[in-house]
Amino acid sequence: MGPFQMFKPQESFADGTLLEYNFRTQGRQEEKIDLNPLADQQRLSSSADAKPTEDFAGSVIKFGPIWSYNDESSWPGGFCKVGGKRQSPIDIQSKNVIIDFEKQFIKYGKLKYKGYEAVLLTGINNGHTIQFSTEGDNSMHPTLTGGPLKHDYRLEQLHFHWLSEHAVNGAKFPMEIHFVHVRSDLKVSEALNKRDGLAIVSVFCNVKTELKSEEADTSEELMQHIPLLMKTANRISGVLMDLEKLIPVKDSYYSYLGSLTSPECNEVVVWIIYDKPIHISDALYRVFGNVGVGRHNYRSLQRLSHHLVFQPPPALVATPVAVQMFSDAVKVIRNLFKNITSFVSRGLHSR
Repeated sequence: MGPFQMFKPQESFADGTLLEYNFRTQGRQEEKIDLNPLADQQRLSSSADAKPTEDFAGSVIKFGPIWSYNDESSWPGGFCKVGGKRQSPIDIQSKNVIIDFEKQFIKYGKLKYKGYEAVLLTGINNGHTIQFSTEGDNSMHPTLTGGPLKHDYRLEQLHFHWLSEHAVNGAKFPMEIHFVHVRSDLKVSEALNKRDGLAIVSVFCNVKTELKSEEADTSEELMQHIPLLMKTANRISGVLMDLEKLIPVKDSYYSYLGSLTSPECNEVVVWIIYDKPIHISDALYRVFGNVGVGRHNYRSLQRLSHHLVFQPPPALVATPVAVQMFSDAVKVIRNLFKNITSFVSRGLHSR
């Protein structure tokens, strides 16, 4: 069965039973939870201003099979239906990318990841994707800062899209991983109303039949967990994962202000999209193809409007020579006029 096998969307849950495998106790547990999609439908439709709960934790509503990737026109949320000024995902055209020599957008140095090498996670199949959410108090979550980010951001969750949501020069990748971060000084509900409330790091994945040893480590990091999350509502807890293995070279990326790619499509995201993919095994990709969340789980590309896509300059070329020479010339002229003004002023006072 290939990765693009057509799946019939799951219309109902059996009895609300959640099968959980706890890696800390090395045992299976059963837990009763309410997975009634009609309850979620009523919650969201009862008010035009309804907001996702704190369980939202990023760009996918927990257990929310009330919307479908097969019918985007019925998605809840005004931005989803009528669009906005900076909806995501987009097709990034490299010819239009602004190399940010002048630090118009990427103002805060290199990206700084902290605490990603050993992260405690809970994994869940929420009916739309496979998602891993950070466990523990917010203060224990990994953090990201620098680059286009003025604030610190804490990691809330990561999830997967197949095919990729973003495209580069019209081409898509087999998969895209989203690392969803929330501004550390905000609650999730507050972040969903701030222009820069969320920061989502996007990593493209290419598929290879044979992997190098370091690439194999990446696939193995996921392969031991994904097969336990094949059905909607499957859940695993106590997962310890080295997320650094899922992030490529950290200095070359695209960045722009955009939106969530699922309801309610809030325009609150600083996107950081690595231009170099990581590689996963064909076997792992086929496992994702068998996950019961439908044939695909990506939003269609959005029309470009107020999108400006930036990229940091290469590390060895902080400022082009021509720009530096012009800048130096301006400084010389400015100092010359300053000296002339000072000389004339002293001459007038001496009379």
